Amino acid sequence: MRLIGRPHAALGLALAVLVLGMTTVVVYRAEPQSSGTAQTLPAFPTEGPFHYKVEYLGVTCGHMTVESRLEEYEGRPAYHVVMTACNTRFFNKIYRVDGQIDSWVDAKTMSTLAYESDITERGRRKIRRYRVDYEKGVVRAEKYGKFKTVPYEGEVALDPLAYIFRGRVLAGGPGSTFDLNILTDHGVTATGTRVGDLKKIKTADGKKKLLRVQPLTADGEMFSRKGEFIYWIDPDVTRHLYRLDFKLPFGRLLAKYTGPADGPVDRRTEAEKADPGPPVEQESEKPN
Repeated sequence: MRLIGRPHAALGLALAVLVLGMTTVVVYRAEPQSSGTAQTLPAFPTEGPFHYKVEYLGVTCGHMTVESRLEEYEGRPAYHVVMTACNTRFFNKIYRVDGQIDSWVDAKTMSTLAYESDITERGRRKIRRYRVDYEKGVVRAEKYGKFKTVPYEGEVALDPLAYIFRGRVLAGGPGSTFDLNILTDHGVTATGTRVGDLKKIKTADGKKKLLRVQPLTADGEMFSRKGEFIYWIDPDVTRHLYRLDFKLPFGRLLAKYTGPADGPVDRRTEAEKADPGPPVEQESEKPN
């Protein structure tokens, strides 16, 4: 997707960056936190719905909403994270982007059960579904109606949305780190997440000292081979997510928390909620 020189497609890239091309799940092995707050933190944040405005080079180009809650998924308790995003009315006239991403995480194992991305870009609907089958050791993927089965060794795995939420809990104090691996189509890539110093930033809740959290691969990069991704959180027990900052070759995309969202985040119909996608038994067992 070529977007350099096309700022009107900025939100479309923001979604694409967040989704990581969605051939990736994140496998983590967390080191003990050094902040001393681990006992007071929840295993996984449940919150929202919250609204974020998305800026490109300082101009608001879109809106994002996020919500997480504990519910039942296929008979087991799971954390469900929902994110929606769309362009502003002005940018919709030029390049319409609208989408929803869902993540389900097993409340016991803290590992992703399923992930769905439903994004419409310029009138084209693109659906991607990923379901982890731990018993058979595979990740089953559906991309635009085509199925793919990827071998998986059964490590604890998190998709990109759940990865950010879980990372908020794992982050210790300034200067601390925790280790992660990224499992891609090309294998496992070693990563680490570094927590930076506190920085006073203007937020919707006034000026606050926020923690700078930056995931890094072994070559010093994350989410983009020519950019960086940073998220900013409140250091208190809420670990509230205030900013998502994407620095990319063509500019900077910044999602800023503005306050509670109006209405529920989940846009799916009741029929869509009841249908998690094709059962794994109907999907091909043969890796592509």
